[in-house]
Amino acid sequence: MKRNVIILSLISFLLLSVLVYFFIEVIYKEVLLLQKNSIQSSIVSDIDIMSPEIKAAFMKSDDISLLYNIEKIGKIKNVKEAFIIDSNLNVLIHNDSSKWNKKYNDDFYKNLVTLKNKSLQNLQNNLYVYAIPLNESSVLCVNFSFEKIYNDFNRWKIKLYVYGFILSFILLFIVYYLSKFLFLYPFNRTKKHLSLNETSKKTIYSDIVNMALSCRNLTKEDISENYSQDLKKLVNVIFKTYLNLSDDIFVILDNKANLIYCIDEDKVVLQNQEIGSHIVQLTKNSQLLKNISDVLENPSQVINTDISGYKINITPLRDEEDVFVAIIISGNMRKDNF
Repeated sequence: MKRNVIILSLISFLLLSVLVYFFIEVIYKEVLLLQKNSIQSSIVSDIDIMSPEIKAAFMKSDDISLLYNIEKIGKIKNVKEAFIIDSNLNVLIHNDSSKWNKKYNDDFYKNLVTLKNKSLQNLQNNLYVYAIPLNESSVLCVNFSFEKIYNDFNRWKIKLYVYGFILSFILLFIVYYLSKFLFLYPFNRTKKHLSLNETSKKTIYSDIVNMALSCRNLTKEDISENYSQDLKKLVNVIFKTYLNLSDDIFVILDNKANLIYCIDEDKVVLQNQEIGSHIVQLTKNSQLLKNISDVLENPSQVINTDISGYKINITPLRDEEDVFVAIIISGNMRKDNF
């Protein structure tokens, strides 16, 4: 049972871990997409606001105003660089002065200078280019990246994984202890109760056998009819009080199959009920004799049989030192006979 509780707890842990994983992945992608769209809209909006001024400065050859606005765009968060290139892919102005007069040979930029309208394109991985034509031969290019956002969200996702693992681990203990409380403890209590009942039954049987053995040591003068009747009444009281049954037949044989006690008023099992006699002298039932012989040879298992409509149990009895001391023959009328 304890093994089943552990398996149930582990399965719950694995299921919750899988659910947490998919939940985090869905939330991560949704939130990341919303954040990217928000940042992209903000960058494009800021560039659109400044682009008319840049275009006017470019047309008037106002280098100071042009440089000021290009550098201003370059300072926008997540913007990597801002520059103007001509049809020959030469950089006319750049927010980084070290890149002035740089020449691009990429086909990507060749396509940009031919654009007639604004365009937002993916350059590589998380790098995007927003291009705005200034005239027929020049274009404003602004490169911005989502790399920092991805890094921040990856750290955030790792934290969620850690919290999810801790939550799953806590649930593992909750399921384990809850299962123990709801299933394992009741199961163990029931098992212990049954075990106590079996122990009680064995002890009562042992007490009865001890009483019967004590009778065997008495002389015939000591064993009066009243004494025998009192012993029978005592046995019945023990049955009704502790075993919750009252057997119609209850016979005790010692470990050599000699009779030491008998309740069998209808003489179903024993036709002769003389105390001290051997089982061979007490009955002519060949099946019963064979069963008793089997128990004497191997006093380890209970034998069940039917005799004259009675359900008979033949039970070998051992003492606290596990020594075979007696045989109990008990029985009742079968219910299907009524």
